[in-house]
Amino acid sequence: MKHFLRFLILVTVASQVSCDSSDDTKASDYGKKYFPASVGAYQVYDITETTYTLSQPTTLNYQLKVAIIDKFLSAEGDSTFVIHRSRRNTDIDPWNYIDTWSVRSNSREVVMNEENIAYVKLKFPVAKGSTWNGNLYNTIGEDEYEITDVKSTQTYNNKTFNDCIIVNQNDNQDYIVYLDQRKEVYAAAVGLVYKETTQLHYCTQDNCLGKQQVESGVIYKQTINTYGVE
Repeated sequence: MKHFLRFLILVTVASQVSCDSSDDTKASDYGKKYFPASVGAYQVYDITETTYTLSQPTTLNYQLKVAIIDKFLSAEGDSTFVIHRSRRNTDIDPWNYIDTWSVRSNSREVVMNEENIAYVKLKFPVAKGSTWNGNLYNTIGEDEYEITDVKSTQTYNNKTFNDCIIVNQNDNQDYIVYLDQRKEVYAAAVGLVYKETTQLHYCTQDNCLGKQQVESGVIYKQTINTYGVE
């Protein structure tokens, strides 16, 4: 009888540990669907980019292709994906390689290396109101990111995505000296579907202060066009 009771206790404990581990795994993985990285996956975006130099704006329209071409594991077991970025002017032009980025993903976060600068794009588990330092792994200075919406429905290029999160990277509302507004939208099972960056330096001389006269900066919009697996 004693052996039987010991067996029941061991089974019960093992069952509780198993359930707890499962719950922990689900919690740590919650949000990974918004960055479903895998070799062969790609996204094509429509880009509108306006650059201000010496107060003169120049606008470019082109397409950007982001494709994951390889994967390897770090010593810690994190997955790192190699990303090729290509560009073309229209959808009938050939793709021209631009550069290579990388992204590291684990149960805690997604870290993107953009031109050798690391940014924490997502923090797990995702939740509305969740905040983190997007510049945690670089020397630019603290920059608080916040998830401002979850389960959001968004439509881009006549494509509707019913399960999106919106990450507000900055919204300083400064129309006098320097305007810095950045956000990214991620859709479940797709990844990044929209990105918008507005960073403008305004004239602060006596004759133009407060008139929102742009001296330099950029307005950048990146909108999903197609996506899939090659």
